[in-house]
Amino acid sequence: MTSGHLLAAMSYMTDIAPEGCCCHSWRVALVGQRLASIVAPDQRRDVFYAGLLQDLGAVGAQQHITHYTSLSAQMADQHILTHPQRSAAIIEWLPGMQAVADLVRYHHEWWDGGAYPERRSGNNIPLGSQILRLADSVDTAGCFTSSSNLSSGLKQLAVLTGHAWSNDIWRLLIESLSDGEFYRSLMTPEMLPEMISKCCVELEASSELENEDSTERILHIFAAMVDLKAPATAGHSLRTARYAKSLAGYCGLYPEEVTMAYRAGLVHDCGRVGLPASLVNRSGRLTDKEKQLVRAHAAMTIRVLSCLPDCPEMIAIGAIAGHDHERYDGQGYPDKIAGNNIAPVSRVLSAVDAFDAMRAARSDRLLSPKAAVVRLQQGAGTQFDPEVVDAMVELVASGELEEQDAAA
Repeated sequence: MTSGHLLAAMSYMTDIAPEGCCCHSWRVALVGQRLASIVAPDQRRDVFYAGLLQDLGAVGAQQHITHYTSLSAQMADQHILTHPQRSAAIIEWLPGMQAVADLVRYHHEWWDGGAYPERRSGNNIPLGSQILRLADSVDTAGCFTSSSNLSSGLKQLAVLTGHAWSNDIWRLLIESLSDGEFYRSLMTPEMLPEMISKCCVELEASSELENEDSTERILHIFAAMVDLKAPATAGHSLRTARYAKSLAGYCGLYPEEVTMAYRAGLVHDCGRVGLPASLVNRSGRLTDKEKQLVRAHAAMTIRVLSCLPDCPEMIAIGAIAGHDHERYDGQGYPDKIAGNNIAPVSRVLSAVDAFDAMRAARSDRLLSPKAAVVRLQQGAGTQFDPEVVDAMVELVASGELEEQDAAA
């Protein structure tokens, strides 16, 4: 599992929905690096990762960014209007990714200076950003779904040449269409994971990201994306990760399982990014249909971390994280696994996830630590592993978790 693969999974997360994934950013990244290989080979890597991460800051908008099909609609929504700077700020937190952040910051500028965020024009817009602007627009128009849509879509977009992009960038795209094999693969959803994985290997992300600290930094961004989508529960993923690490250690799990507990805690809710914003921030009672939709986030978390089938380490994190809502009695979700068939780290996550939800200052569920563990004890043997609950009771009594909260 390289940092590139994790960044590709993060990109997939921004486009996921209960019914599937539109893979918008994946296609933009693939087309962007293809065009860059022709006119700016030295920028190919940066353009690829900028394409993957361009829409991180759009998470939390009322609709997916591809639904804002006109410039006026984008500029009328403050969240969309400011998303390039927000995306760039997130990327800048990653070592060695400044050049990528700069391309993302300006990828919504228009050649004629009429767009956002700074109304830059002409060659004051970085070349890589110009490439991304065109690739983004062409994919949003549905051009990369079929050959017929490509033909009709390009005819509609041609009128924007000289306004949204230059004549040279438009000609570059048209000339690149001679690579029929590439574009046929791009239009085949089953081929996208292989194409993305190949680019992640060939175009390695910054060497500064290839270490354990940077891996966890990337996973922290997964948690931050959930907070961006659901500000009402901000901080939940990070607290769950910290509690899970402490509890896993207290339970005597192996060191690698303790590490897994922390990492899985950071990403355990990443599937929530694909739920409707109006739903994830609601504190009132949900209908049965809405409950089913919310529960879909667990399977979506698994899908995000398993989007690249050649990354077993990433898939393993997803399997642990996505099963934290399984119940000890087998009545949980997404797979109704029971008892010791639930992975030990998932059982730990289940307890600390519920503990933090009861401790969160939201609605009328706010409980003291001691009251929260009483609720855990009431669910021991049904919802939770009894041994994990016993360990949690002792850990809370020790005061260690409260010390963590005070230090955070």
